[in-house]
Amino acid sequence: MYAFLHIIFGILLGIALLVLVVVIFCKRAAKKVLHPKTKRKALFAWPDEFDLKYENVSFPTQDGVMLKGWFIPAENSEKTIILMHGWGMNRSAILPHTCFLHGLGYNLFYFDFRALGESGGDTSSIGFLELKDVRGAIDFLRKEHPAQCKKIGLYGLSLGGMVAISEAARNLDITCVVAEAPYYSFRRVVSRWAWIHYRVPYFPLIPIILHYVRRQLKANPERYSPKYTISKIAPRPVFIIHGRYDNLVPANHARRLYRQAGEPKALWLVPNARHDKCGEVGGFEYKERLANFFQKYL
Repeated sequence: MYAFLHIIFGILLGIALLVLVVVIFCKRAAKKVLHPKTKRKALFAWPDEFDLKYENVSFPTQDGVMLKGWFIPAENSEKTIILMHGWGMNRSAILPHTCFLHGLGYNLFYFDFRALGESGGDTSSIGFLELKDVRGAIDFLRKEHPAQCKKIGLYGLSLGGMVAISEAARNLDITCVVAEAPYYSFRRVVSRWAWIHYRVPYFPLIPIILHYVRRQLKANPERYSPKYTISKIAPRPVFIIHGRYDNLVPANHARRLYRQAGEPKALWLVPNARHDKCGEVGGFEYKERLANFFQKYL
């Protein structure tokens, strides 16, 4: 009997230690998702390298985070495109393949999301908190450049694409949206990222990690996923661009979002392009499609 109890105690102790290890791992994983210190990279490109005059700007969000960006004015234009980068990037990452839009008569406004690039803050939520960032950007434009933003279009890559879709869904002042490589749901993209980088299986670890993400944010970021918001953009147009061979956000995310979007809408799956490489791979056709969309709808 004593031996049997000893075995049972050993098993229970082993289970308790395993649970403790899992909890510690999941807490650390959640913290790594939300506090990506290694993802903050220095700027590597500036508008003047493309012969563009610009203003260095800074502005606060409603929750007090100071963000940094560039405003690139176009002569006598009342149309502004706000351009938003992806997670682990900064504004210089999207500048080279989008700044040509200035030559078509658009003011361009680039900024770094919180905890990335030159902006303040240390928490990146992959969407939920970043919605406050784009609202801060819009408030800044309305205050400092009211005559130049009578019409506003949004462009976003990856995380920026999610923010563009969700902000346009709630903000009727947004005229049109280009979302490149947006994810379908927060839960899916976190589980995909965890598997690709660390081979973390969905069950049982991802639900626990997401639990601690929600606890730290004091909100459920899944509710702000594009799957719940994209249908609310119509009748304003949305253009979804996605790499056919995207390794981080599979192309079926784009197909699902396209099916749920209302008209007018467009979808372009860029052949041979992986995540955040549509501009590089698409080349002239990428610029042509982007230009045609904004010239038609903005």
